[in-house]
Amino acid sequence: MRQISGKELAHERLAASFAQALSEYDTARRMEMLVGVFLSGVDLQGARALDVGSGLGFFAQALQSRGAKVTACDIGPQLLQQVEAKVGCECVVADALALVERFGREQFDVVVSSECIEHTPSPRKALEQMAGVLKPGGRLAVSTPNLIWSPVVRLATLAKLRKFDGLENFSTFGSIRRTLESEGLRVIQERGLHLIPFQAKLYGMSRWCDDHLQSLRRLMINLCVLAEKPFQ
Repeated sequence: MRQISGKELAHERLAASFAQALSEYDTARRMEMLVGVFLSGVDLQGARALDVGSGLGFFAQALQSRGAKVTACDIGPQLLQQVEAKVGCECVVADALALVERFGREQFDVVVSSECIEHTPSPRKALEQMAGVLKPGGRLAVSTPNLIWSPVVRLATLAKLRKFDGLENFSTFGSIRRTLESEGLRVIQERGLHLIPFQAKLYGMSRWCDDHLQSLRRLMINLCVLAEKPFQ
């Protein structure tokens, strides 16, 4: 088992104030995309679903509300205590880079992970692990920040406009696609969110951009990807 670094536990340190630091709009938009849009045609009743990097459990709750048997996992025990109290689903302390070791191969019908892989030392390995625990025919829905916005985020951190001090390894649509395809998955959809930073609170304009300007998705802040593991 690898040693978890202090930087990987940044959200755990913020557990008591994590809810106040979140943008409700951003969280709702990511949840709407990953669960509401990407999994709209998937029957989740009785399906085994894994929420990787569960945080405060918003995605676990959304999956459970559609009838899924949810396992929420995170490296933060305090965060999972909040998820257990809020959602009541199975909660497991687990490393996103060792999901296969923790759960076994091809155990879940659906894997969802929002804003988690960038907080690991290797987003590529985290995606590989998610692909490994996914059953053939299963769906993986993931979101993560866009690499081109990394300088802006780093500047905000240096200016102490953000409390977060953990790992932030951002990705591109291309890097996510290459990793998932190397694991035998087929990418079904790619969508961007937030051409306009949500901190500007121009929510109506931001949603219009999300709905009508997907040709510019490679410039948007959040990258959302849906993939499927084909039957062999």
